[in-house]
Amino acid sequence: MNSKLRKTAPKAAALFLTAALVTASLPAAAANPFLPRAAAAVQTAQAEAGQHGTFRIVGIGDSITAGYEYGAAVDTVPYGYVERVFEQALFRGRAEYANYGILGLKVEGLQQWLAAAEQNDSITASEAQEGLNNYLFAEQTIAKTAQLRSDLQQADLVVMTIGGNNFSGLFEQLSGGRAASDAWLVAALEQYDVGLTASIRSIAALNPNARIVISDLYSPVPDHKVTLGVLGITQDDRTYLLEAARMLRERLQAIVARFKQEGVRIDGAYSAELFEGKERQYTTIGLGDLHPTQNGYSVMGDAFAEAIWGDVRTVAPRPKDVGISVVVDGKEIINDNKPVLRANRTYLAFRDIADAMGATTKWDNKTKTVTITYGSNEVALTIGASAMRVNGNPIAIDTPAFLHKAGKEQKTYVPLAVLADGLGFQVEYRGKLKTAFINK
Repeated sequence: MNSKLRKTAPKAAALFLTAALVTASLPAAAANPFLPRAAAAVQTAQAEAGQHGTFRIVGIGDSITAGYEYGAAVDTVPYGYVERVFEQALFRGRAEYANYGILGLKVEGLQQWLAAAEQNDSITASEAQEGLNNYLFAEQTIAKTAQLRSDLQQADLVVMTIGGNNFSGLFEQLSGGRAASDAWLVAALEQYDVGLTASIRSIAALNPNARIVISDLYSPVPDHKVTLGVLGITQDDRTYLLEAARMLRERLQAIVARFKQEGVRIDGAYSAELFEGKERQYTTIGLGDLHPTQNGYSVMGDAFAEAIWGDVRTVAPRPKDVGISVVVDGKEIINDNKPVLRANRTYLAFRDIADAMGATTKWDNKTKTVTITYGSNEVALTIGASAMRVNGNPIAIDTPAFLHKAGKEQKTYVPLAVLADGLGFQVEYRGKLKTAFINK
């Protein structure tokens, strides 16, 4: 773990890392991206869910859930597997997520934290797990237990990575011989089983209808002579670590199977085997850190998407002169009228966006005004005007509509976000994908 994100730097050689699914969206806390989303935003999302069918995602777990990358600063905006699950949800409709990932969290800490949430009790980081308060932001995140309880009760999906910090000690056992490491591993697997089982029961008690998806654990140790030498382990040790990861995956599969028999909606997201042979590409092990790279988080995100929806969706390749993709209710807008970026705002031909939304349009040639109606909402935009009318009420805008030459025609282009928001649609721009998602 990078010392920048700790108050102190206790020694930890974590040779196993966890990857678990997490989806749902609430505006990120500006001061610290590793803290859960603001409570007010969560409550607003909950109020809207009944009207718009918002798919709510809660991510909970360790630093992998938090989206930590080697070298991350306090103000780094995470882009891990949780964010990728959120994007996959946006391809399918309106979605929001809250991320409760905590650096240094172990399975027993998760168990205690979720038990407190289930019982509607308060708990401190050190009460949940000895030494957890040494990790930056852990105390603030644990303090949001009441909000966690509320978010879990409202969640459609709970994604999780946990266990990596528990199995870190296996590395230190290798030098003591296989008898010692075998005994240690058996005890660690049992602790994992007990803690994860209790954690799942707490989530199911809070929300019997939520779907729970949990990641397996990967070994970051590559088949690379120099790296093995630096780590001080042999090829046989690497094989042993891979076997331990397989045993843990089988234990997770058994836990999932038990809960399925009880009627709990639960699945595993299995990506550990995909890391084998690509450890130096998918982790930062070469830099002395075990967390995923962006490539690693992408593999994990895909595994979650496959477990949840059965496929992974992407936008079509963009021409060089097109800087953004637009997806409306799961369907990408692709035609000759290309999106236009002005002052970091996206504009589209009004008929294209209206048709994609299923809205009706009316053009007043005399006033150069387009009126777009969806359900009970009506937005009127006049070319060049610094205000629009939403349901008859004037609202100032800094993104006026304009005429844009498309081929031999002049098309009326309207500001995408302003229009969609005025009609009651969710607007989410995902910078990594360079894609705007518009959902009812």
